[in-house]
Amino acid sequence: MSLSCLSLPFFRRARLPGLWASGLPERARCSLRRACRSAVWSAPARWPDSGGPRLMWKLVPAAGPAREPYRLLTGVEYIVGRKNCGILIEDDQSISRNHATLTANFSVTNLSQTDEIPVLTIKDNSKYGTFVNEEKMQNGLSQILKSGDRVTFGVFESKFRVEYEPLVACSSCLDVSGKTALSHAILQLGGLTVNNWTEECTHLVMVSVKVTIKTICALICGRPIVKPEYFTEFLKAVQSKKQLPEIESFYPPVDEPAIESKNIDLSGRQERKQIFKGKTFVFLNAKQHKKLSAAVIFGGGDARLITEENKEDDSFFSAPGTCVVDAGLTDSQTFIPDSQKKWIHSIMDILQRLL
Repeated sequence: MSLSCLSLPFFRRARLPGLWASGLPERARCSLRRACRSAVWSAPARWPDSGGPRLMWKLVPAAGPAREPYRLLTGVEYIVGRKNCGILIEDDQSISRNHATLTANFSVTNLSQTDEIPVLTIKDNSKYGTFVNEEKMQNGLSQILKSGDRVTFGVFESKFRVEYEPLVACSSCLDVSGKTALSHAILQLGGLTVNNWTEECTHLVMVSVKVTIKTICALICGRPIVKPEYFTEFLKAVQSKKQLPEIESFYPPVDEPAIESKNIDLSGRQERKQIFKGKTFVFLNAKQHKKLSAAVIFGGGDARLITEENKEDDSFFSAPGTCVVDAGLTDSQTFIPDSQKKWIHSIMDILQRLL
């Protein structure tokens, strides 16, 4: 029996045959390398990704022919009216020249929570009225809108719906100036930048793809990996009302000599979320468990830390779907006390007997 090898060096060594792996082996005697080979990195076909232009506050037309939504940047006052304004509504006699205003702003200055979104406010200045969820607003007063609210300007068919798609960008391997530029663009788009990967993150931002725990978590969570320029170009397109950039044009190059890059898919593939479904990964080292367990959990698996204090019977290690993770005894950079090494060797002996 070979110990499963869930580590960053493993992901660097993994080969890419270009086909979706069938899943993890049914017993612990199979290594994680075979289980993950290509399942994380490669793609046999195109899947809908989560990185398209579905972010920020939007005013979406809900009546008439299909039209592009109006995307609302933070800190900008958008005037809704019938002439010379940011949101132009023509061919509706009930629309005033300055009918209403829409403004999105963050309510706090310390944006550290991934659930913080900009507050979208509407103010009616019209003659014939503005309606939110079929209720007429009081003229001259502001009202906070929620994602999904229905807004009608005037009394005819100028009907819209407001929507917000979360944008939480996690950066990896960016320098200080790169992080600053990214944060500036993301804030204007109504999103947040964070340093640590969580399940709420929508994008991983890298200049070039290196194998980090953030990279693995992003791929397993079905989130796209993009260059920082994607968001600056997206912002420019919104500001100038031009066509939005294609996310596929902003996938960063792979900077890992051990990984073949020709078949790598950096888009958000949702089926990766099930790569570890029904599998239990057993860690024998607390530091390793803390660093790598998130990747297992994001992939639908169970991560267990087994120590001398909470030992399991021999039968636990032979249960279907159980993989014991290499504790890194041969890694010179990993400090493991001699007493713990002795215990880990005893576990290895158990695994050998179960062959």
